[in-house]
Amino acid sequence: MSKKILIAALCLGIIVVFYFFATRPTKPTISASPYIPTTSLEERICERISAQLGDCKRILLFDAKSNLVFAQSSSGIIPVLTNKGFTDFKKFIYPEMDFQEFKEEKEERGPIDWRVKNNVKKDFSIIYGFAEDDAKTIVINSEGNIQPNRFFVRDNLWVWYVTFQKDQIKLPIKVTVYDTDGQIIYGGNEKEN
Repeated sequence: MSKKILIAALCLGIIVVFYFFATRPTKPTISASPYIPTTSLEERICERISAQLGDCKRILLFDAKSNLVFAQSSSGIIPVLTNKGFTDFKKFIYPEMDFQEFKEEKEERGPIDWRVKNNVKKDFSIIYGFAEDDAKTIVINSEGNIQPNRFFVRDNLWVWYVTFQKDQIKLPIKVTVYDTDGQIIYGGNEKEN
């Protein structure tokens, strides 16, 4: 009988040892430290803009949905494509929106202007431009009556933009612009970019 007790005690001891090894906390594995840039994305974008355009005043907007950043220089606004985490600069989207050009061409163009950039990357295109204060609602008729995003820049000036998950935007663009009272102040004109 003592052999049976000894074997039972030995088995119980082995089970207890396995239990302690299985339930004891393990040390977390130390992964390689992630790359932490020494400058922020805003600083890196401004450095690149300064190198290409002469100066960079500030970043106006980070759009998480489309991975766009809108940066302001003394001459205008330029959209910048980033990666999904806003940690890396991908490319500038040209042409830049020029403040002086917008002011000078007011009589010819009306309360808004726009640019089209097809195939910024695979399945990604954009329409963007300036709008004056009196352009309260913008509808892009040629793309299914879409209303673009917009944000305020400065005195009587807004930036508006809309992105598309496709390589090409239908040209010419047809836009209708409404004022505060819902009256059409611009529309039906076609403009090719």
